[in-house]
Amino acid sequence: MRGTVGETLERLILLQVGAAAATRDRVQQVVEGLIEQGRIEREEGRTVVDDVMNRARERSAGARSLVDASVQQGLRRGGLPTREDFEDMVFRVEQLEHRVRMLEDRPVAAPAAPPEAGEPDIAVDTPRDAPETPPGL
Repeated sequence: MRGTVGETLERLILLQVGAAAATRDRVQQVVEGLIEQGRIEREEGRTVVDDVMNRARERSAGARSLVDASVQQGLRRGGLPTREDFEDMVFRVEQLEHRVRMLEDRPVAAPAAPPEAGEPDIAVDTPRDAPETPPGL
């Protein structure tokens, strides 16, 4: 049975939470047995349980980092954009929208009057990239 990546991650997290709870219960049982046998004091037993659980959390955080890295790598291989890629694209679209609004708000120049009858239709075009030189030079 196959599920989505989200379902798989949810199962992994639930499994981890369940394992942590079972680990704590088992550690407490062992420590209570040691206290009953008189091998350790109650306060020392609490410290042992806390130490074991802290180490388990540290290992869990390391495992979680590995899972996160693996998921990110899989998403990249699948061609899905990262959050950073998505945010960059949103920013670029917002910039383009702003530029379009600025162009739409720009006043439109009045069209040139058509030539009178009998006048030749001559238009003087200067290339846009040619430098303008003052007359007489």
